[in-house]
Amino acid sequence: MIKGIVNKLKETFNDIMKGRYGSDHLNVVLVGVGFIFWIINLFLKNSALVLLTNIMVIYALYRSLSKNIWIRQKENLRFLDLTKNFRNKLKIFKLNLTDKNFKYFICPNCKQMVKVPKGKGKIEISCPRCNTKFDRRS
Repeated sequence: MIKGIVNKLKETFNDIMKGRYGSDHLNVVLVGVGFIFWIINLFLKNSALVLLTNIMVIYALYRSLSKNIWIRQKENLRFLDLTKNFRNKLKIFKLNLTDKNFKYFICPNCKQMVKVPKGKGKIEISCPRCNTKFDRRS
């Protein structure tokens, strides 16, 4: 009985979303930041923050339901391009926290990620892509 209801809801949702854009990285960030603003607003009670939160969530919903897929993809690519450096630094930070055997760096010339063994002291690293040499402490 419940399985049938859930399947019917899934089918209805899939029918609604046919030909629509759906979610992407920008939508996830918009909803996430909107949620954070909503939590902050629980303590501050600021009407401008409520308005900003609502605008972000409504825009994310608009983007998800949009049938203009090409424009939404261009917006997401622009967002990914603008946040590329931050995402790369975050990725390096996470890898350096979790990997016990290697340390990760970004080549100052070509921005290639370079992996070197930990615990070797100050070493000269040669980038495998552009052969730039730079000194770092592993």
